[in-house]
Amino acid sequence: MSLPNGYYTVNGELFENKIHALIKGSKLNVLPEWHYFDEVFSKLNNSDLGQIPLTELYKQRALQLRDKYDYLILNYSGGSDSHNILHTFLKNNIKLDCVFVHWHLKLTDKGLYTVNSQDNSNFNFHSEWDLVLKKDLEWLSKNYPNIKIELKDWTDTLHDKFYNDSLFETKSTVMVNISRGLKLHTFSDTEKQMADKGLKVASIFGADKPSIVKKDNICFFNFTDKGFSAIPNPKNPNGLEYFYITPDMPQLTIEQSWHLMNYYRNNLDKQYLITAKSQRTEPNFNQWPMHKHFAELEIMSSIVKLVCYPNWDFSRFQANKPILNSLTLPLGFKQWDNIMLGIDEFNKMSDVWQYHWKSYSDQINTDWLRSGQEHKPIKSKWYYLDEFIK
Repeated sequence: MSLPNGYYTVNGELFENKIHALIKGSKLNVLPEWHYFDEVFSKLNNSDLGQIPLTELYKQRALQLRDKYDYLILNYSGGSDSHNILHTFLKNNIKLDCVFVHWHLKLTDKGLYTVNSQDNSNFNFHSEWDLVLKKDLEWLSKNYPNIKIELKDWTDTLHDKFYNDSLFETKSTVMVNISRGLKLHTFSDTEKQMADKGLKVASIFGADKPSIVKKDNICFFNFTDKGFSAIPNPKNPNGLEYFYITPDMPQLTIEQSWHLMNYYRNNLDKQYLITAKSQRTEPNFNQWPMHKHFAELEIMSSIVKLVCYPNWDFSRFQANKPILNSLTLPLGFKQWDNIMLGIDEFNKMSDVWQYHWKSYSDQINTDWLRSGQEHKPIKSKWYYLDEFIK
């Protein structure tokens, strides 16, 4: 089945919507399974790992997309994933037609936050606009004027009927909280215009970074559903493309994972980060490794950037991503949503969102929710990568 965000099963019953799967699983006390092109990634060739530089694979993937589509749009956040995609096109002189950025643009002018280059906490996410993203777009406009830059304010999506049951019926793998729902449903106007002209248009996303684990001297890789959260533009439903993790070039994923494994092979002091807990044994190891400290996740994220994105500049400002909803914020708000608390419109809509969310969350096993505010990520099956030490 070729659903771009995968699908869920509960006792063999298929669900495209995660909330429906969680509700059914809760009734049966069976954790839903998430599938992302299992048939493709189960058949990868592991014999020639490490032979092709990642930069060459990135180039091949960019060329593959260029050959497949008439018009290419990169969804750009300024983070390491999309930044590497952008510079893959630029450095290899592969035509990229448009860079699309959605941001809460009007909120940046209301004095609701103070730019701070020294604060990397997730509450300071908004400084990324001033310190990184705005500068990137100015540089791109000056040096690559042929690439269209489309800016769109996702707060414009909000209206008094926005939060309704249909919002929770979308085929998304993440909870559509107060801001996430708006962001996911803010689509490129350029994409629609090009599709209306009959062009084949790709909307490119970075998706998630590779994830590996070591158990009994065997290394596995897998995917997490939360990383595949983009919603296809309804005006271009077949145009969603994940750059790194794709059935069209599965070798890219396994090579990223191999390079990551090789890093841990050579750094003994970091191997604890990917080592499975001894008491968790196959086949019940769907969720491991589980890390007690979010600081470990930040370390792992930095390692992935170091290994997989050789041109990443670690001096670039990046705020930590919110892992859990903060108990200091209202239900439905994450740490990086704090800016919206200064806008009466969002506070009013919060009550509407909560009304609908609770009608679903009350039917879901509380063990599968984080503080009752969002559903936990679900991992794919684990795929054999290699022996950790041969």
